[in-house]
Amino acid sequence: MNRKHAFTLAEVLITLGIIGIIAAMTLPSVVNKYQEQVTVTKVKKFYSLINQALLMAIKDNGYVDEWDFIENDNEAEDGEDPLRSNNFFNYFKPYLKISKECGSESGCIGSGVYKLLKGSNQVNYDNDKRYYKVILIDGSYMWIRRDVYNPNTLCKGTEGKYSTACGVLWLDINGKNPPNTIGKDTFTFIILKNAIVPSNNDDCKAGMSGWGCTSYILTNDNMKYLHK
Repeated sequence: MNRKHAFTLAEVLITLGIIGIIAAMTLPSVVNKYQEQVTVTKVKKFYSLINQALLMAIKDNGYVDEWDFIENDNEAEDGEDPLRSNNFFNYFKPYLKISKECGSESGCIGSGVYKLLKGSNQVNYDNDKRYYKVILIDGSYMWIRRDVYNPNTLCKGTEGKYSTACGVLWLDINGKNPPNTIGKDTFTFIILKNAIVPSNNDDCKAGMSGWGCTSYILTNDNMKYLHK
């Protein structure tokens, strides 16, 4: 008689249990790696998009330091930056696909305080009238402010390692969803007179602020700094 060999039910259950344990141990890592790659892709896509918008704005209006976006202090409303960012953003607006525009009002940014990479609180951008806020067509959030460190000049601000900043813009790749943290889902870019560059602080490390993580991602094409 020919005898057919097969696994017993107990052996099958034990094997499935082992597979389940291994999956439970490795799946979170796989998911996190995938989410990180999605973030990297979105940051790179936005970087290309916003620079294209700037180049078109320059083509039509000249370099950023030639733009007219200084306002009279007396025209600013209480609580607003006297050099409001709305005039600044208007130069970018024709070249961006926007689904909602909040300007200096709340409603286009995750409510509550955003955090730094090290976990400490940063700013409640949603309630801060210094920033011009919009939701882009892909669901990401963007807000912008012009340089305010030299109120009577253009493009003389110090941001990161640059001393000729015209303004700064922020990107939150997943909207109101958490973690709303610099270097995790929120990234900053510096606006110069002829280009937009990633924030380049040397602080994209655990226990630090995370402003320089934009530059890290665009240079290294990964988010390995989250695991060091």
